[in-house]
Amino acid sequence: MLGSVGSPPQPTIVRRAPAASRMKKLALLLLTAAASLAAGDKPAWFADPTLQARLGFDTNPLGAGGSTIAVLGAEDTLTASAGLGFALVAPTDSARGTAARFTYAVDTFRFDRWSEENYTTHRFGATGQIRLSAWKLSADASSLYIDGSRDTYLSLANANANATTLWRERREQWQHRAKVAAQRDLGAYVLRFNGSLLAYDYLTHVTAGHVGFADRRDLLAGADFGWKPSGNALVFAGVRAGWQSQDQVPLPNCAFDYSSRYTRLVAGWEGKLGSATTLAVSAGPDFRHFDGDVDTRVFAGRDRTSLWFEASATTKLTSTLTLTGKATRWVWLSSTGKSAYIDFSVDSALAWNVTPATALRLTAKAHESDYFPTVRQDWESFAGFGATYKVNAALTLSADLLIHRGWNELTALPDRAFSRTVASVGATYKF
Repeated sequence: MLGSVGSPPQPTIVRRAPAASRMKKLALLLLTAAASLAAGDKPAWFADPTLQARLGFDTNPLGAGGSTIAVLGAEDTLTASAGLGFALVAPTDSARGTAARFTYAVDTFRFDRWSEENYTTHRFGATGQIRLSAWKLSADASSLYIDGSRDTYLSLANANANATTLWRERREQWQHRAKVAAQRDLGAYVLRFNGSLLAYDYLTHVTAGHVGFADRRDLLAGADFGWKPSGNALVFAGVRAGWQSQDQVPLPNCAFDYSSRYTRLVAGWEGKLGSATTLAVSAGPDFRHFDGDVDTRVFAGRDRTSLWFEASATTKLTSTLTLTGKATRWVWLSSTGKSAYIDFSVDSALAWNVTPATALRLTAKAHESDYFPTVRQDWESFAGFGATYKVNAALTLSADLLIHRGWNELTALPDRAFSRTVASVGATYKF
């Protein structure tokens, strides 16, 4: 047990809002259909029915530290989760290059000593592609519904922002993501257009003295022109135009939004380096104009320029050892509605296939949130170890250990740091 409290604090409003009955009925219907289909011969359009379960132990489920432990609590707890997922696959047409896949997964998470943190996720996904003459069109979309509590906790200045993110992702909400692309090959050159959508729709209560969440959206469209110096690489340049919107939270000192319009100039490279490494990198300046109702007392000027980039790499060190990595930096909007921030993260994973049945993995991630106009900088780090053992073609066992830390960069509020350890074991069964 961590901290000085003997039991979790009482909930702030009610234990739990009524669940979304329509979503539960849909989940039950889909689960029943998946179970019945998986029990017998599966038709060609039904794929990958998978059942999984996990038991674990979380030393600090709210990510509380210092003096916030006495308010929010930091009692350790046993955890449990179970879920089922499957895919529906449309018939392919090789002549037109068409393919489509629809996925659904439901997972429920339970906390032994923190029942107000219990939640269930419903994930819907769709991918597809088609060729129209010389153009290749593709789309990837997903929606996540979190059936969790609508209540939030006390708004505390000395609570780490990354800890807030930890339990925010268990609250009731919708998250939507979508990407579309159109590409045409012109010999050694490539022309492509792309667009993306990211939207958060929070369904939590808004109560004075407690954290309130602001809906956020990012809409982006762009075009690239590239050149293939070889068959394994593409060099390209392009432009992106985007819009971010942030709703206001109806609480004192929150009557602001940092909605903005932005333009990015992008240069990039993607392809293979040798026979074992694949690399993709895009970067450029982000020119942004904040046209929302900003707090002019602390936000001087409405124009900001920053560096934006995203990069990913995979390299096969040996026939059994693979290293992957990813890094991103971009401007995003605070979920509390009071500011914007530069979001920077870098993570890596090392996977070792010890035997055909046994695999080990090491993971590491660093994440920074640099807020403005609020003078606040938060860091969090993750270090993980995992192992899987394939019992047979259907059953896989796994064990994971995660060390999660939140770092404090504000000397005036030294209690904002926290530490958390999560250990779990699980099983996955593919029908």
